[in-house]
Amino acid sequence: MSSECEEEPDDLDWRQPIIEYLLLGKLPNDSRKKAEVRRRATRFLYLNDTLYKRSFDGMLLRCLSKQDATKALHDTHAGTCGAHQAGPKLSNQLKRLGYYWPTMVRDSIKFATTCKDCQLHGDFIHQPPQQLHPTTLSWPFEAWGLDVIGMIKPKSSRQHQYILAATDYFSKWAEAIPLKEVRADDVTNFIRNHIIYRYGIPSKIISDNALYFKCKSMTKLCEKYKFQHSFSASYNPSSNGQAEAFNKVLCNILKKMVSGNKRDWHERLPEALWAYRTTIRNSTGCTPYNLVFGSEAVLPLEVQLPSLRVASQLTNPDENANVRLAELEALDEKRLAAQQRLEIYQAQVAGAFNRKVKFRSFSIGDLVLTVRRPFVITRKMHGKFEPKWEGPYVITKVFSKGAYELSNSEGKCIYPCVNGKFVKKFYA
Repeated sequence: MSSECEEEPDDLDWRQPIIEYLLLGKLPNDSRKKAEVRRRATRFLYLNDTLYKRSFDGMLLRCLSKQDATKALHDTHAGTCGAHQAGPKLSNQLKRLGYYWPTMVRDSIKFATTCKDCQLHGDFIHQPPQQLHPTTLSWPFEAWGLDVIGMIKPKSSRQHQYILAATDYFSKWAEAIPLKEVRADDVTNFIRNHIIYRYGIPSKIISDNALYFKCKSMTKLCEKYKFQHSFSASYNPSSNGQAEAFNKVLCNILKKMVSGNKRDWHERLPEALWAYRTTIRNSTGCTPYNLVFGSEAVLPLEVQLPSLRVASQLTNPDENANVRLAELEALDEKRLAAQQRLEIYQAQVAGAFNRKVKFRSFSIGDLVLTVRRPFVITRKMHGKFEPKWEGPYVITKVFSKGAYELSNSEGKCIYPCVNGKFVKKFYA
């Protein structure tokens, strides 16, 4: 919090020239200052050894020195009866109390802005600080989003409490397995067995900063198969939006499939994946199964009540083979159309998002506050009187697309990658 008011250019009591003019008729030697003192003095009154200013409503305002003004600011804003008002309200409150000095409005705004308590308990900033940067790809299995769902309650009957899931950014094809605990070996084995051995080596895998993703075995896997591993900003699911979108859909499917005791969800997981893969995604206009294999999957209902294509498979296998070949020939064109639709869809989403943007950016060395971790994780404060922000921290590294590394005053890295929407400037 600021400890003093704005100083006069000559560092003298601003009241002295006016008092000397009112009592002695004395004016400064400088002609410009003479005119200024004469003009200002018409609204001042010297009474009982105290200078007052006549306000436009007829009220006499006591004129304060720099030291007295600092005390008045502190007591009115943060004293016994202080309400921690914003700057303009603080200035009006001082005027109602009967005080005045020339820079009262400016000093009030600065004092309220630099109040540490006001900054720590300030409202959250809901407007995004940067525009949306969608990930656009042109081919299936080029990039995967990797994430963990859980911990899930209740545990499955076999004590599973997590789901490790991966989603292809282009086709929206998804793979997932249940886990009792999430370990680094589980992650690398999943990538190797469920992604690389089935669909080939991707060019990129995107995950959050969890320790089981940032491990030596993962680094070795990246080096062995030469793919890039990118990390999303901490506590910012939208940085890995595809994985988070799939997590939401998968959980919605599972909770409608599980039995009454809800402990058979690990057995229902393959069914939920099948349901997801054979459902049209709005972003591409196709099912993930179709974009991967070129045709739609045969569903149980089509076998129980034979559809036309199932019946033709049984009655005319040669014609069915020709149809299948034609579908494969058209697969590239279908994927191109899906890519174009995906780009249009992403542009629409980005347009709606970007209209809410209020640009904020920071540089290395800036002092900032960040939203406290309990709120970021649970979206709830643990106590009514707990501060919403913590810090101040120093920005020590600036990443692309609005992420920052935060360190304490001793230079120790506290948060290696924080999205800018969780950061605001600290005024010292």
